[in-house]
Amino acid sequence: MSEEKLFEIFLNHVKFDMTEYLLPAEDEGLNDYQKETIEKATEILQENIIGDVQKFGGNFKKNEKKFKEFEKKAEEEMMQDKYKSIKKDLKGFLKTYLKSVRKLIERTCLAYIPVKELPWVDVVFRTTPRLEIKDREAELIEDGVAYYGDIKCKIGRTTIYGKMKDADPLFAPIMGPLDLSGYSLDESEQKASKSKIFPYVSAVINSLDSTVTRSQLAKYHEGYQRHGDPVCDFLMKDKELMDVMAKLTSGLESKRLDTDIAVCSIAIPHKEDETTMVLVCDESKEEAYETCFESLLRFSAALCEAPSSQKAGEGQAAPAPGATPGPQAPQATQSGGSVRSPGGQELKVWTPEELAEEAQKRGGGIPSNMESWSEEDLENFAKERGSGIPEGMEVWTEEDLEELKKERQGGGLNIPEWKVDEELPECKKCGYTLRKGWSECPVCGTPVGEEPSPQGTKEKSAQKPAEEQTPPEKAETPAPPQEAPPGEDTQKEDAEPTPNAPEKPDNSQ
Repeated sequence: MSEEKLFEIFLNHVKFDMTEYLLPAEDEGLNDYQKETIEKATEILQENIIGDVQKFGGNFKKNEKKFKEFEKKAEEEMMQDKYKSIKKDLKGFLKTYLKSVRKLIERTCLAYIPVKELPWVDVVFRTTPRLEIKDREAELIEDGVAYYGDIKCKIGRTTIYGKMKDADPLFAPIMGPLDLSGYSLDESEQKASKSKIFPYVSAVINSLDSTVTRSQLAKYHEGYQRHGDPVCDFLMKDKELMDVMAKLTSGLESKRLDTDIAVCSIAIPHKEDETTMVLVCDESKEEAYETCFESLLRFSAALCEAPSSQKAGEGQAAPAPGATPGPQAPQATQSGGSVRSPGGQELKVWTPEELAEEAQKRGGGIPSNMESWSEEDLENFAKERGSGIPEGMEVWTEEDLEELKKERQGGGLNIPEWKVDEELPECKKCGYTLRKGWSECPVCGTPVGEEPSPQGTKEKSAQKPAEEQTPPEKAETPAPPQEAPPGEDTQKEDAEPTPNAPEKPDNSQ
């Protein structure tokens, strides 16, 4: 196994979970950095705050025992024999890694801010320090904040905002599931406010740097010419929104990412509670709070006005690459318990509970007079049929197949097999067919029934190459006489056989 693969395996075993180190400010208090950061984050919202701000911060002192256990576990993992080839490098790496993790705890803070007259019930603020590992060295990047919250409307599909080198920023839809690196919500979390699930939001923030997520931005830019999704088209026509979002500092401008694409904002619809979580990140060192919050506010407000899944068609696909999107067809609108079609017809809307109840009434949708089989019936049928051949299907034996083969030979004609005519014998030497009464072959002069001499055959075969090698100017020179077997008339060798040749006289008389 390569050293890089071993190093990757080690990192997977020493992953750090920040959730266990977050404590409410009322219990243990915040350090100076956390207090100052949360104060700046809430200052721009003072006029809209309507209750107590819930503050949380990473606390190392309170969790020192837990951190020691984490450190011990990492050292035990490093001592395994499989890391023998990179143990020296791991020792140096682990020292800087644990130091960076400790600093990560102290730089993490979180605040739930109850607000009024805004698209969210609560807006959430958190710092986004990141542990970057390059060339087997750990580095903590402290700059980074995020504002996010749940809006009470559901868009058709997950939408991201990002920047590309040598191209204008854009919104793009996520075609498929979001890459959360294996994280999934528990059943108890499905209907909870997603913005208040810290590990889920952490997985979402990490997904913005995923190659899969960034490739979606490039795909929409190049393959779909930045057009086709109703929500994205609506957002990119909002000039004020695009101007504000362009002020965000992404991983591209901060040089944190060695890439030409960076994603810094995302909106994720959740069908369980019909909400959409909107999140915006900023990595600038100055004015990060104002820029980040203003972008979140305008992004959330625009999404509330954007075509909803009912109006724009949630399952509507983007046009094929290279295709020119046509005009949007009239869409259905919904009100109360009915939906109005584009033609104005009122259609009833069925809830999942009503559909389930209707299915039970119909007994699974099987008519009462339709025959049905149980698994036991099907097994019995299979045993009865044995070979698995359907009943009534014609079966052929090997003899039948042989007979069919003979009948089909010759292009479907029943032509009898050729046999030698015993009444007309062949010359033993040249194979010419002899008539009754002939005493010798008219072609080679071999007496009927006499076996040809092996010596004569060899001499004749040797003669042919000699004739072929004769020069053209000597072609008329007569060949030396050949020795013929006793009783053979050599003058008849050159005779041409004719169908009406007269019968030869019998020399024996």
